[in-house]
Amino acid sequence: MSDRFVLHASKETVETAFGVTTQRDDYFEPNYNITPGTRVPAIFYEEGNRRIYDFHWGLIPEGAENEKEGQQNLTLPVEALNDEKYATAFKQRRCLVPANGFYKWKTGEKKSTPFYIRLLSNEVMGLAALYSVWQSSSGRDVYSFALISTEANALVQPVDDRMPVIIRPEHYSAWLGEGGPEIAAESAILKPLDLTEMAVNRVTEEVNDPDNNHPELIQPIPK
Repeated sequence: MSDRFVLHASKETVETAFGVTTQRDDYFEPNYNITPGTRVPAIFYEEGNRRIYDFHWGLIPEGAENEKEGQQNLTLPVEALNDEKYATAFKQRRCLVPANGFYKWKTGEKKSTPFYIRLLSNEVMGLAALYSVWQSSSGRDVYSFALISTEANALVQPVDDRMPVIIRPEHYSAWLGEGGPEIAAESAILKPLDLTEMAVNRVTEEVNDPDNNHPELIQPIPK
């Protein structure tokens, strides 16, 4: 099952957290079950400015024939960032995807159990991602991204052995490429966030259905 994430933070909260502004209120409709292929806001650095725009989840190769090719690039392991095929994007096209939390499924013999993972502070987090700008046959620029995963910390590991890379606010500028030294795949800012900063809660199996989208999906239920 594809991992999913949640963004219900207000426009003002995201603008303040990531130091951006936009007139697009429609970027911030609460979504409690973001699935691959969804368009979501992402923060990136372009032409000397930090910007926010709605990106397609699923990195579309620049030479792709159609958008469907992005379905193969939802998440990239941090270990792949040294691969030549991602070298340009890793050096020049890094972005942040705001999220309130993400889902993981613990696989059992008979079923998979969903868990919701968030920051203990309940603040919005910045998920590390690479992006591309693909031009459609009509000449339209399509911005798309792939999240970056790393090994799970000790809190998440009992559910899954991978988790998204969460960039700390003090590293946003460096990750976005706004100046400073180059970032290597082995950089400390790409390591798993400390377990003491996170919470993991079992949630309703209603989240398994991508058509379900309501606040109750992230409410903890007894184990």
